[in-house]
Amino acid sequence: MPESLYVPVLKARQGELSALGKIQPITRASVLPLLEIVPSEPDDPDAIQRTIERTAKKLTPWGGERLMVDTGLLGAAGPVQGDQGVVAYALSKVRELGIGAIPVVRLADGELARADARDTHLNYGSGIAIRLNVEDMDEDPDDVNDAVSALLGDLNIARPDAVLILDLAVVQGDIAVRAGARMVADVLRDTDGVDEWRHVVVTAGAFPVDLSTIAPRTIGDFPRYDAALWDAVRGRRRLPRLPVFGDYAVSYPLLSSGPPFPPAPQLRYTVSDSWLVLKGKRSDPRGNEQFYEVCEKIASHPQFAGAALGAADARIADPRSFGGPGNGATWREMGTTHHLDFVVRRLTTLGEP
Repeated sequence: MPESLYVPVLKARQGELSALGKIQPITRASVLPLLEIVPSEPDDPDAIQRTIERTAKKLTPWGGERLMVDTGLLGAAGPVQGDQGVVAYALSKVRELGIGAIPVVRLADGELARADARDTHLNYGSGIAIRLNVEDMDEDPDDVNDAVSALLGDLNIARPDAVLILDLAVVQGDIAVRAGARMVADVLRDTDGVDEWRHVVVTAGAFPVDLSTIAPRTIGDFPRYDAALWDAVRGRRRLPRLPVFGDYAVSYPLLSSGPPFPPAPQLRYTVSDSWLVLKGKRSDPRGNEQFYEVCEKIASHPQFAGAALGAADARIADPRSFGGPGNGATWREMGTTHHLDFVVRRLTTLGEP
């Protein structure tokens, strides 16, 4: 059976962060979240500090558990406090909570980010995660291997202390699944010492950018192409190591642009090979009260996992007993909590996500 570790890539927003405090104990023991800190203000050092501090405070429910912290979306190249770059500042604030945070770096990161990660590992023995994107992996496999080896040397870290993340981001459709599996297999076959890394992870996301294609009060169905990708990787020949499964849970992988708006009551519910999606109408005079009906319809679906799976499923099974219908953050928390509990149960019992 493959390694049961699971790497969910989560945007550091209220719903996703709250989900980390609601998952089952077995889920908590099996996940290594990759947290992407999301910018919330114009890009300047003071705003970046505030964003990092707010994010760290919301991680309190996660406690002393391990996670990887990626500051790449903040876009800061220079120092944000003293001589600390954004990587060091974020890691220091998260570690103040007693959380075993691991810095994430990319091939294109500058010297300050690399120095931050190097110093964090030197001071805390945290390890470092190296995250490759599609553009990195699309190069000649030998060149990819050389670049990764050079970065390891620059970070002064050995493979047993490092995590290699092969991030395909958006994967939608059978053609993308086959192409992504081939790319991952090529990188794995040509990577020196692939068996020596602490973890090798493949991450991808297949949830759509929005729910505009789903009619209100009708259950939509979106294929879990990210799970299909991992299965396709597992089926490749001469694979030197089966990577850990990672996904973007119930969110679109890329950071959306434009002003946010309150969503209609909705639920994103993960089943074996797809997501069931149900939403109300924004113009309905009942407003968020529609969420009770959304839950009741999902709970009556043949693929409902049952209230015993975890906190999210217990609330879906009996939504009127939990002090109100909540709001967009509540619904994202529930969808994410269920997804994490469900994927870990499948990995630990079936060996597949």
